[in-house]
Amino acid sequence: MPQPAVLSPEVVTAMASSAQSSQQPCDGQAGVSLVEIVIAMFILAATSMAILPLMMGAVQASATNRDLLAANAFANARLAMLQAAFPNTAGNSCAAVTATAANDLKDPAASGTTASVTFGACPSSYPATVAVSVKAFRPNSTQAVLSLDSAILVATG
Repeated sequence: MPQPAVLSPEVVTAMASSAQSSQQPCDGQAGVSLVEIVIAMFILAATSMAILPLMMGAVQASATNRDLLAANAFANARLAMLQAAFPNTAGNSCAAVTATAANDLKDPAASGTTASVTFGACPSSYPATVAVSVKAFRPNSTQAVLSLDSAILVATG
C-alpha cells in the first residue's frame, strides 16, 4: 500500500497565500457596487417616468384616429349608397330622395359609429339639386365627428 504524500510547511504556506490572493480583486477590477446599481435603477426609473406620458398620449391619439377613420369610412359609404340610388338623371323626384332621410344609423362594421342623413328643402323649380348631409358620430356621443355634404339632382317634386 502506497504511503500518503506529506507536504512540507513551506508548500502549505505557499498554497494558503495563493488562495487568499485569488479571492481578493485585482486593482481596477472591483466590480459593480450597490451604489452604482441604485444609481442605474434611479436613472432607468426617471427615464421611464419621462417616456410614460408620451406613450399614454400616443395611445389616446391612436384611439381618436381609429374612431375618426371608422366614422369617415361609414359616412363615405352612406353617401356613396345615396349617390348610387339616385344617380344624376332626370328620373329622381325630390320626395323619393328626401324620404331616405334617417337618424341613428348603425355602422355594420360594429365600430359603434352612428350616422344621420338629412336633406335640404326641395327646390321651387326643376330640374335642380337638393342638398344632402351625412353626419357621423362617435360611440355614445351627440356631437358630430364629421359631416359630408353633397347634392343630388332632382327633376320633379
